[in-house]
Amino acid sequence: MTFTPLTPTDIAPGTSRFVQHEGAAFLIVRDADGALHALDGLCSHALLPLEGARVRRGHVLCPHHGARFEIATGAAKGPPAHCGIRTWPVRERDGMIELDSDA
Repeated sequence: MTFTPLTPTDIAPGTSRFVQHEGAAFLIVRDADGALHALDGLCSHALLPLEGARVRRGHVLCPHHGARFEIATGAAKGPPAHCGIRTWPVRERDGMIELDSDA
């Protein structure tokens, strides 16, 4: 597991945060139930950052063109994206959020 510059209090339920770590971009999401998820931080449609992505009903919405991805699996659920994005193991530990970017 690797460090992210976020603490659990930085992400309220139903929100996301874009982070960059060691040259890679990730989107950390806390769903409406409070569970953490991590996805690739670039949209598969145009490879633009998902910074500012909204969280709605188990999905994240790309702020650029509205592509929709399932939080739990990264599957593309709405155009213009036709390919999903990768998900990553993430956990809360000792007051920090850790992301396994080696998985």
